Amino acid sequence: MSGHDKWETVATFGAAYEAEIAAGRLASVGIPSRIDQRGGVGVFGPAYEGWTVRGVALLVPQERLEDARLALDIE
Repeated sequence: MSGHDKWETVATFGAAYEAEIAAGRLASVGIPSRIDQRGGVGVFGPAYEGWTVRGVALLVPQERLEDARLALDIE
């Protein structure tokens, strides 16, 4: 698991591109992340990159959760 024992959800987004933007913000400050699409597909099928039915979770290592919240301006 890339050297991290436990990953936590820092935020959930309606579309994969939103999670990718947030992951980029985290990467720019040195916080690793993973995107979990929860096995879902876009509302218009697998090739659709917009909104999903299940949402998209952005995960960070548990020990970096507070740093990630600050970087993403999440209270």
